[in-house]
This record gives sequence, structure tokens and C-alpha cells, in this order.
Amino acid sequence: MAIISRNITQPSSVRGTMLSSMLYLLLGGLLAISVHLTLDKVIQAQAKVAHEVNVSGQQRMLLQRASLFATAYLYSGDIAAKQTSLQALGEMQANHQHLLNPHYNALKEGHTSPMSFDLQQLYFTAENNVNEQLMAFSEQIYHALNLQEQKNGAKLDAKVLMEMAYTPLLNSLNGVVRQYESQDSERMATLILVQMVVFWLIVAILFVGLLLILLNAKKQHQKTVISRILNRPSDQSNSMFSHFAFELSATKLIATAHRHNESMSVLAFDIDRFPRILANHGQDVADKVLTRVADTLLSTCRESDYLGQVADEKFVLLLPRTSAEQALCLANKIRLQFQQELANTHLNEISLSVSIGVSELAGEDSILQHIISRAEQALGRKKNEGGGRVCLA
Repeated sequence: MAIISRNITQPSSVRGTMLSSMLYLLLGGLLAISVHLTLDKVIQAQAKVAHEVNVSGQQRMLLQRASLFATAYLYSGDIAAKQTSLQALGEMQANHQHLLNPHYNALKEGHTSPMSFDLQQLYFTAENNVNEQLMAFSEQIYHALNLQEQKNGAKLDAKVLMEMAYTPLLNSLNGVVRQYESQDSERMATLILVQMVVFWLIVAILFVGLLLILLNAKKQHQKTVISRILNRPSDQSNSMFSHFAFELSATKLIATAHRHNESMSVLAFDIDRFPRILANHGQDVADKVLTRVADTLLSTCRESDYLGQVADEKFVLLLPRTSAEQALCLANKIRLQFQQELANTHLNEISLSVSIGVSELAGEDSILQHIISRAEQALGRKKNEGGGRVCLA
């Protein structure tokens, strides 16, 4: 006997699908925000690094420009050469202050300096001491351009000025530039790593999303196939599916009941006069009758029960850990529910009624069909009593 079934706890799977979809949307939103913030930081960091490298590189050019035009002024007295030298020296001091300001501000506020240890060694240690060398060079330039004479009355030697500009100050500035470029390479490597992490995170999110889409597509395909078998719309709320799952569940319930010496009962539902309804009113009306009965059963059953459909007009309800007396009470409750909901409900002037057979698991029962057969036999013996009856096997 082919059984098409549905566990009545199906709404939890719907909630699970909704939850997974919401979680995926949340992850997508968080990813978008993360990518935006990361890219913003990458742009800012790269702009800052590029600016520092550029400014440190300018220092070498400005050093040579200030010293060369100062020397030209000493030899020729050309005022234009003096102005050019002073301008280069002013730009050089401004750049120097710009590069050191973050260091001084951090120390002033009691924070750790953003300047690397290697750069601090180049700027402030006795071996290189770029800071003091630049200050001394600036004083010499101003002295040469503005005073032209030292205290003893002798003019500043242009050769000494050139030597001070090129060695060791120029070498020290070269070291500073190389250090900035090295830090730039390290930061670029870090940014590339961040970029790769973001890329693979996006790939992972897309992969999870693809899996969800495939799973939902598979479920929808199964639902469509089952709805085609049942001749019902695929979006119908009480569509039933997976007869294998129902039979497997029944087999496990029977084995568990025998192993733990537990009771189990079955309710067999028979829609009264269904063949006449099908013959007189057609398949569409018969499908509406089946849908209405299934909806009522699903809304009445307990969460631990399993509902299945056997043949067209017959439904079966598995009741784990339920004795015949308890099943009989539940059957009468369902019968009253049908009376309240369906007695005055007419589908094309059709009054519905459902008869219920009750059967309990016996010691010799090994398959579900044995229990269902006893419930159906109980219904058959009292068939002449009319519809809307409850019969105990």
C-alpha cells in the first residue's frame, strides 16, 4: 500500500528555513558593512603611507636645492639664488615638522608613538640623528644667507656647506626614505592579506547562499512532485509527502514500542460516501474535500503524532505511547471537532462526515499494515451504522 505522509511538526522546518534565510541576509548585511569599512580604512591607510613616502623623498631634493642655491649666492651674491635657497629650506622644515608631529603629539598625550622603532632610531639616535642634523644644517644656511660672516669675520666656506649637505645628512635622509618605503611594503602586504581574507569571506558567504538555494530548490522540487501525485497545488499548506519517511517512522515506532514495552495506537479515518462524491461532483470537488479533511486533522493532532494518507479517502494517524483507551478519547475529540467545523460546512452542497477506526499495537504486530487492517475491519463491521462513527477494534 502506497502511503504518502507528512509529520505534523512540519511548521518547524518552515521556521528553520525562514531562520536560515534571515541568518543569511544578516551575514550578507554584516559582510557588506565589513567590506565598506575595510575598504575605507585601506584607502585612508594607503593614502597616508603614500604621502609619507612622498614627503620623505622630497627632503633629499629640498636639501640639495637649498645647499646648491646657498652656495651659488655665496659665490655670486645673486638675490634670486638666496630666495630660492630660503624657500627650499622653509619647505624642508615644514615637511620635517609634518613627519614628526604625530610622534610628538602622541608623546605629549602619553600615548605610544605611531612612529616605528627603526624610524625613531634614524631620527633621534646619535648614529644618524636626522633631527639634529637638519637643525644644524638649517642654522648654517640661515647664517650663510643672512650674515655671510662668522664671528671671526671670515665668510662661511661654501665647500664646508656642500659637504655638510651631502655627507652624512644626505645619507641619513636616504636611510629615512628607505625605511618609509620598507614600511610601505609591509603595510601593502597587510592590506593584501586583508583583501584576500575579505575575498574568501565573500566566497564562503556566496557558497553558503548557493547551498541554501540548492536545498530550497530541491525541497520545492520534491513538493512539486508530491503535489503532482496528489493532484494539488504545490503551495497548498497541507500538502503531504515522503511516504518512505512515514513508513520508516512507523517501523521505528513499532520497534521502539516492542523494545520498551510501550503502547502505540492507530486511528484510521474514512471519509464517508467519498466514492459517491467523486462520481457525482468530479475530481476538483473531491480534492477540496480531501484538502479540508487534511487541514482539520493537521490542526487537531498532537505534535508527537504522524499523519499519513492511504488511498484517496483514507487517512492514518500514528499515536506513539498511546493506549487504545487514550486513542479512543482522542478519536472522539477529533470526531467532535469535525462535527463543529464540518457538519454545517457544505462544499457544493456536500455535507462532510468522517468515520474513525481505533486499533492498538499487539505483540505479534511487526508492520504498520497489520494495525491499520484491524482498524479498517472495525469500521467495516459497523458500516451500516452510518457516518461519523468511532469504532474500536
